[in-house]
Amino acid sequence: MASSERRTSPRVATSPGCAPLLRMYRQAEQQRQKRWVEAEADFLQAMWEFDDNFRRGIANQGDNQNGKGDFFTDLIALLLEHATGKALYGRGAIPGLFFPKHNLDASYPASGQVQLLIETKAAGAPKTGRNPRQRNPKGRAGSNDLKKRVTEVGLKTIDLKAEAARRAGEGRGPAGDLVSWLRRAKPLCFLFLAVRVVSEGDLRNTIQFANTASQILDGVGLTAYETNAEESAYTAHVVPPQIELDRVLLRVATALRTAEP
Repeated sequence: MASSERRTSPRVATSPGCAPLLRMYRQAEQQRQKRWVEAEADFLQAMWEFDDNFRRGIANQGDNQNGKGDFFTDLIALLLEHATGKALYGRGAIPGLFFPKHNLDASYPASGQVQLLIETKAAGAPKTGRNPRQRNPKGRAGSNDLKKRVTEVGLKTIDLKAEAARRAGEGRGPAGDLVSWLRRAKPLCFLFLAVRVVSEGDLRNTIQFANTASQILDGVGLTAYETNAEESAYTAHVVPPQIELDRVLLRVATALRTAEP
């Protein structure tokens, strides 16, 4: 079960289109940012500059599909490492009960039984010349990308928790109440979402997906943002407190501090 200390995404570090993302990450690193409230304004500016690069063709489809998501994973992990003093690790070939291999982007500890797992998803993109079929001039609705991701993360969570219970010899599964069992079972599994929305309906759908995911995972943190009225920057929407990214990040930091080495 290979593990490696989490490092910045090679694509973000080397692709010209991802330069705003790398710049923001380095700034958070230098300033030792620990909270989302410290990083949010810089994050929104970096995403605005990145999407402008994407519109103008400086950032390519690979940057949009992989670099943006890798950056968000790196940033969430960096804030947690600063807040707790504990390193997070990428791990591969982690067995579930049904699926033999799961890849974990950010987890703790480096080896042995996984105690804490962090999954992320960055969704939504502006309209560009490369997607002329996109009817909405504001771009792709962020919530369109969430059903598949929430389903994948939910299945991974159930599979890892079921295998951990089997290995522990507990003999207690989710027979009666799946949600209650998921809350008791290890590892702790969290999902963070960064979603570019294009309308009130898109925001409602995004919040609904986050609330659905929170029934399966131990916590879901959401930042949802939209182009401002002047079309000059992104502004963050208010979301329900139970899925507010900063609050959930604090919960994860508390769990990580108390996790056994």
